[in-house]
Amino acid sequence: MEESPTPVLDVLLHPIRWRIVQRVLGREVTTTDLKRDLPDVPTTTLYRHVAALIDAGYLTVVRERKIRGTTERTLSLDQTKVGRIDEREARAMTPDQHRQAFLMLLTRLAADFDRVVESGDLYPRIHQLGYSQLALYLSEEDMAAFRSAFAKLIEPYLAESPGKDRVVLSMFSLPDD
Repeated sequence: MEESPTPVLDVLLHPIRWRIVQRVLGREVTTTDLKRDLPDVPTTTLYRHVAALIDAGYLTVVRERKIRGTTERTLSLDQTKVGRIDEREARAMTPDQHRQAFLMLLTRLAADFDRVVESGDLYPRIHQLGYSQLALYLSEEDMAAFRSAFAKLIEPYLAESPGKDRVVLSMFSLPDD
C-alpha cells in the first residue's frame, strides 16, 4: 500500500480525533478521563478513534492497569508531532485541505475559548489568557532560526509537573502580501 502524501490529514482531520488530541496535549490521560471530557462521543466511537491515533503513532500507551476485569490505558502524546505539517506534506495538500485543517483548528480554538469564558473561572486565571497578532519581517533563514529558538524556549514547559496549570498555546504564521 502506498503511503499517503498527507498522513497528518488522514489521521487528524477528523473532528473526534482532533478533540481527543486536544484533550491529551501536554498531559497523560486515561481512557476514562477522555470519556468524562468528551461525554457527547459514544464510548465505542471514542475507543475506535483512540485506537486509530495509537496505530498512527500519535498517542502512546504509557501504562495499563486492570480494573474490574478491563484494562485501563493511560495515554500520552508527542506534542512535537501533532499539528506539524512538513513541507513535503504541505505541498501535497490541496488548497481546500489547507482550509479544512485551518478551519478545524480555529473551530476548536473558538470552542475552547467559549468553554473558558463560560466556565466562571476566567477572571481568577486572567493572567493565563492572551491573544494578539504581530507582523514580523523574516527571511527564510530568519523563519528557520525563529522556529528553532521558539522550540528551545518552550521545551522546558511542555511536560506536566505539580503546581503548574495547563495552558494551551496556539500560534499561527501566515505569509502576508
